[in-house]
Amino acid sequence: MTFWENVPILFLMIKFENDKKYFYFCTSANWSTVVLADSVNDAAAKSLNKVINETDDEASISPVIRIKKIKEKLENSDFLVRMDSTLSDIGMYKESKAFKEILENDWN
Repeated sequence: MTFWENVPILFLMIKFENDKKYFYFCTSANWSTVVLADSVNDAAAKSLNKVINETDDEASISPVIRIKKIKEKLENSDFLVRMDSTLSDIGMYKESKAFKEILENDWN
């Protein structure tokens, strides 16, 4: 075992004042993550990509991704982004179509 295996990993969230991107807290199903993104939809896509990559395609999904914009503190407003739209945004068109069909069958 090396020294670094026992060192806790700390993540710094640093944003320059003139940076147009924001940090977003994103959560869906059984996961949550923080990403730096240009917009709510960009945050949804980046967070889903991140979780899929980190879990070796074993991420659970729900109909929406809940997103909070982080400034000095978490904002009071949440954004909900449809999962089928986010799957499509990251190039998972087959999965997007299948998920949309599941939702439409459950809601009709």
